[in-house]
Amino acid sequence: MLRFVVAAGLLLCCGMPSGVGEAAGTAENIALGKSYTLFPAPSYALSTDPDDKVQLTDGQTTTAYFWTQPGTVGWQSVAYAAVTVDLGKVEPIGRAAFTTAAGVAGVTWPMAAYVLTSDDARTWRNAGDLVAIDHKSRGPWPEKYAIRRVSGELQTRGRYLQLVIIPLPGAPYLFTDEIEVFRGAEELLSKAPSGEVVTPEGIYQQGRIARSIRHRLEEDAAGIEKAIREARLPDAEQGALLEKLASIRREGERLQPPSTEGFQAVLPLNDVHARLFGLQAEFWRRDASSAGRELVLRPALPWDPVELCGPIPASDARQAVEIHAMRGEYRSAAVNLYHCGTSPVEVRLQFEGIPPALTRCLTVHEVAWTDTAQGVPIAAALPEARRDGRDWIVTAEPGMVRQVWLTFHLADVEPGDYRGTMTFVAADGNPSPLPLRLRVWPLTFPTKTTLWLGGWSYTDGRGSYGISTANRAAFLAHLKSHFVNAPWATGAVMPVSQIAAAADVKLDTERFDDWIAQWPDAKAYLVFLAVGDYSGVSRSTGPLKPGTPEFHRAVGTWISAWVRHLRAKGIEPSRLALLIHDEPHEGTDTGPLIAWAKAIQEAEPEVLIWEDPTYRDPHLAPSELFEVCDILCPNRPMWLTQSKQFADFYLDQQQRGRTLHLYSCSGPAKLLDPYSYHRLQAWHARHIGAKGSFYWAFGDNSGASSWNEYFAKAGPFTPLFLDEKTVTAGKHMEAIRESVEDYEYFVMLERAVERAKAAGRKDGVERAEALLKTGPQRVLEASGAGEIRWHEPKDRSRADSVRIEVLEALATLEGPTQ
Repeated sequence: MLRFVVAAGLLLCCGMPSGVGEAAGTAENIALGKSYTLFPAPSYALSTDPDDKVQLTDGQTTTAYFWTQPGTVGWQSVAYAAVTVDLGKVEPIGRAAFTTAAGVAGVTWPMAAYVLTSDDARTWRNAGDLVAIDHKSRGPWPEKYAIRRVSGELQTRGRYLQLVIIPLPGAPYLFTDEIEVFRGAEELLSKAPSGEVVTPEGIYQQGRIARSIRHRLEEDAAGIEKAIREARLPDAEQGALLEKLASIRREGERLQPPSTEGFQAVLPLNDVHARLFGLQAEFWRRDASSAGRELVLRPALPWDPVELCGPIPASDARQAVEIHAMRGEYRSAAVNLYHCGTSPVEVRLQFEGIPPALTRCLTVHEVAWTDTAQGVPIAAALPEARRDGRDWIVTAEPGMVRQVWLTFHLADVEPGDYRGTMTFVAADGNPSPLPLRLRVWPLTFPTKTTLWLGGWSYTDGRGSYGISTANRAAFLAHLKSHFVNAPWATGAVMPVSQIAAAADVKLDTERFDDWIAQWPDAKAYLVFLAVGDYSGVSRSTGPLKPGTPEFHRAVGTWISAWVRHLRAKGIEPSRLALLIHDEPHEGTDTGPLIAWAKAIQEAEPEVLIWEDPTYRDPHLAPSELFEVCDILCPNRPMWLTQSKQFADFYLDQQQRGRTLHLYSCSGPAKLLDPYSYHRLQAWHARHIGAKGSFYWAFGDNSGASSWNEYFAKAGPFTPLFLDEKTVTAGKHMEAIRESVEDYEYFVMLERAVERAKAAGRKDGVERAEALLKTGPQRVLEASGAGEIRWHEPKDRSRADSVRIEVLEALATLEGPTQ
């Protein structure tokens, strides 16, 4: 499974270029015709060609739509791109330039473009950032699509010039089509090399972190300034606050980049950032909303985004924390703490008036603020708070919102309506109480759930993406505790190379066996074969062509050997699902995929063929593609945005006997709404009769620790917080867990209705049947429910409102006869 990226989508917004830049001037371009190397190799399909090795110094620039032209060199999903030009000898360098474009179709302008020079290609010195130099003289990037020649004075020397182009954090593309180096004054040759000695990787890391920190400070200072200016404060108080803010901003401008080793993008990022929020705490103290208290509490909807900057929100109708659940399930609640004091404090959380059995079913998390690759701060990480006897300890920074997240797993608790108090005690000793209501319904959640849930976990072998040998055990435990029951493995567990000796198959099952041993209770085992456009089958006379009788016999023998192996382990072949070719779409040659599917089905019809087509108009795909599939898994965001005909097509396929699943692979995941994107996918599945829910991808941290997304190449996509050694819960994964429980509610209600009817009962049946029919639809039709971005306003309470109705209906049907 690969993340769905429609490269052709960059063709949809074509327009004429603008803002190409000033003329090159009269100085000699000493890079013209010179050789160069590229790192990494160009990777954007529409512009990559053999001439990439000469096009950047050929003196020709693109004037048409930039990234569709063969003269352009492009990269996709890279940390940075380096172009190293050999000038032939040490030359005086007056200025340099490169041409790039952005402003439409997801292409963003580069964050920086550092010029490094060297006499020997071993010791490199930083001559400056062309982006910063260019912006100082010509202003910021254009707001719309444009081609821009980025240039600047350098006044240095060297034989080798390396341009290190760094994208914005999480930006997927980089493009250029000409590198120019202009001769400087001869006296530059007699001067000692200038500039700090650096490495390309080092300057990438320092530049990325420095720019990201500056962005975070600038954005948060602007947010706090806006709050101060909009508040009803006396002029003198407002002026004093703004003067302090200006001083902190000046201090931030003088900051030196921190060491990259061990850096985490956890807020506050540094002392200056902490002082900025200390100023926000002072603003809160002067604002009437704090009421003179050190700690202000606000119950919160768990899935609502938390605002980092701004006034303390006014109290609303939610003056209590309330949880409704049956025994055995997980449910969440949240409280926002606004710390108005002057120094960090430990806040003690105590529970009164509820039985100890309930507090034993509770885990308290202090939600950590982290910055994302896109520079949008989020409160989503859920490290556990510290226990101290029966109390919990959370920390609070001045001027920052500390959200406290409560996870209830109601195992051995008697049903009942429990009411008590949760009290927060800060440094001033004043208790801040909140009413707590916990309604435990007389129902028991099943230990095994119905919905297939998976996320391309790829824990086979040494693991893939962000999964390592050090964190894999914790990763597996976390997924299992969140109802993941349809794990994925790479094709390495069932290597198609073994088909070459199909007449006498001797399977190497070690990797497969290790993988399924990780998942003994899986509902299904899914394997991405990745052979849709490759036969993978050979004989001494050459490869076998897909679709031929020889090919069918060879593949059939191979899959039958695997089925025998499965049965020997007590696994029915219907629990094995194979993805042959990932995301077939417009332009895909589906012939090999169909041939593989037919060969497998003819030999072992119980083995499932699972496919995730991404045709914008599936009516235009070969009908045979769908006919050979047992399970079709359309992309849910496409379902939400395409026409009604898209949905009708798959509903028709369902009527023809195909099972439907849903999957989502949008990103970056941490900026997607855990409610509408993650939790409501199961509601959507229930609404259309789908049986599975999948997400790309539980382990895909895009090559960077979740605690420092500044180094992510794209995305990231994991709903967890992963680093090389640890796994920490995240709100998005918690929403996925609750989505599985939501789906199971309707399974339980459906079975309860069947039992009630069989027993001749009528009380509650009509209401339950109405809920089964309309409940998911009511949730999905709520305003904003189809908007998958997190920071878009919407009502996130509808799912729980309908869920409580289902609890009431279940309690009626499962209770004694009226």
